[in-house]
Amino acid sequence: MMKLLGVIGWPIAQSRSPSMHTAALQHNSLDFVYLKFAVRPADLRAAVEGARALGVRGLNVTIPHKESVLSLCEPDELAKNVGAVNTLIFDDHIRGTNTAVHGFRMLMQEAGITKSDRPVILGAGGAMRAVRAVLPHAKIVARRNWDELPSLAADADLIVDATPRGLSNDDVDLPPTGAAVLDLVARRETPLTKLARSRGLKALAGAAMLLHQGAAAFELWTGTPAPIEVMRKVLNTTLN
Repeated sequence: MMKLLGVIGWPIAQSRSPSMHTAALQHNSLDFVYLKFAVRPADLRAAVEGARALGVRGLNVTIPHKESVLSLCEPDELAKNVGAVNTLIFDDHIRGTNTAVHGFRMLMQEAGITKSDRPVILGAGGAMRAVRAVLPHAKIVARRNWDELPSLAADADLIVDATPRGLSNDDVDLPPTGAAVLDLVARRETPLTKLARSRGLKALAGAAMLLHQGAAAFELWTGTPAPIEVMRKVLNTTLN
């Protein structure tokens, strides 16, 4: 009997997860299907309970549900500490974890960043929380405090954009800085990474984070090793 996996968010059209996971499931010859579901915030509880009733094996959770879903599952210690869930596993209970923490560590590794002494994180949502779990000493800049960024950027050695603004092609501003720049939006380049590179700064967008957090979720759901390079190849074909 085919098992169901998926991703929930609002909006969800931009998600690259279905292509990546479908390729991995086919490569491992697993009888699963992975779909995306647009779930309004007001419908989140009903969607999670309905998924359990339908026998769904697992769900990825994306914007804006990562924090709200915490109360609808049994989060592990990592998810509790982060304060956000991005992966649900349905068995006897609805278990929640956060594979984005692993994904961000791998993004740093693929960007050639081994450590950061003076990191700055832009954003206030679930993605920011995952980054802060890796960089607990980071300065946090929410949109309402955007005027703080110039002074913090001047001293930073790493700036992480954990907002969704990289989904658009709108121009962005980057104050004078010598910091490396990571943008968590899964694209080949975002306006921010392009700007950083034009100034000679080390910069990388978030495709590797999506890849590795997805691979970690895949292994939790299926109990089989994720074919990382298969997933990477397919993911790269979907990026703009």
